[in-house]
Amino acid sequence: MRDGARVEAVRIPIPCEAPGADVSAYAGKEKKYIVCVSSQAGCALACAFCATGELGFRRNLDAAEIVGQVLAVRGEADRPVRGAVFMGMGEPFLNYDEAIRAARILSHPSGACIDARSITISTAGIVPQIRRFTAEGHKFRLAVSLTHAVPAKRLPLMPIERVHPTADLVAALHDHARARRTRVLVEYVLLGGVNDSPDDARALASLLDRALVKIDVIDMNGRTGGFRRATCEARSAFLDVLAQARMPFAIRYSGGQEVAAGCGQLAAGGGCWGARML
Repeated sequence: MRDGARVEAVRIPIPCEAPGADVSAYAGKEKKYIVCVSSQAGCALACAFCATGELGFRRNLDAAEIVGQVLAVRGEADRPVRGAVFMGMGEPFLNYDEAIRAARILSHPSGACIDARSITISTAGIVPQIRRFTAEGHKFRLAVSLTHAVPAKRLPLMPIERVHPTADLVAALHDHARARRTRVLVEYVLLGGVNDSPDDARALASLLDRALVKIDVIDMNGRTGGFRRATCEARSAFLDVLAQARMPFAIRYSGGQEVAAGCGQLAAGGGCWGARML
């Protein structure tokens, strides 16, 4: 950035290009990219498992700087950019006006021409802004980072719990789903020995209305905060509980770890800003 602030964007290929990945669902479909964009330089929320949180907060990005990340990827891409996710560095709802302005530009026919329903804005749980987002009636999708269903155990992982408690957050996301008639994505990073037990899965299934949400299960990337990935056995048992509870879920592909571009790894380690190409 012009002031030396460092941010990162990540180019995500669809279908996945990792060796051994199951791409059967994409047979005959268009190859495309989704861009994961940053909304802030650094982040003030200090989530224990996220490398960006270790940087602290530097400043908000303006809409042009957010849109510029997508344009930079599109300028070098060998396939079309069809989606954007506000899941990079920073908390979009602590930069609400510029994040929404950027999303509007990205979805405008004279902007990046991305379908609004293919733009997802993720928050760690800024409840008043979730309420505002719902009231404004945006077509962009909402995602919420939860990572533990038990408030006392979520607090050390996500200090925002102290300001915006889980009960208030869940009420807001349920209300959003009802108002918009679409499921809210609930992001859950599996941390080995911390939130990956069958009891943790049962707490998650009990907390949320299965008709209103979809759980996005994410493997831990890197070793931020000393955390580790759940074992395959623990992960399987966790997912079995969700399946038995008929809770909709998906397993998010965790790619890019080898270049520190995986979910939770973005810390702008080199250059003023960059677009990581997965």
